[in-house]
Amino acid sequence: MDITSASIIALIEGGAFLVNTALRAQKGELSQADVDAILAHVGEEASALRRVIDAALAKNN
Repeated sequence: MDITSASIIALIEGGAFLVNTALRAQKGELSQADVDAILAHVGEEASALRRVIDAALAKNN
């Protein structure tokens, strides 16, 4: 996977999703289970992104 403008847009959208999730949690609209599931998914996505970044760095070195 290459880092493209689409990847950057996806990251921005992901950030907006996290901000919205935090706001919803503050308002009490999410259960602890909801928050735990969201954070677990975000962790998986972050791990995948880290692998892409590490591969790109290794390729350029």
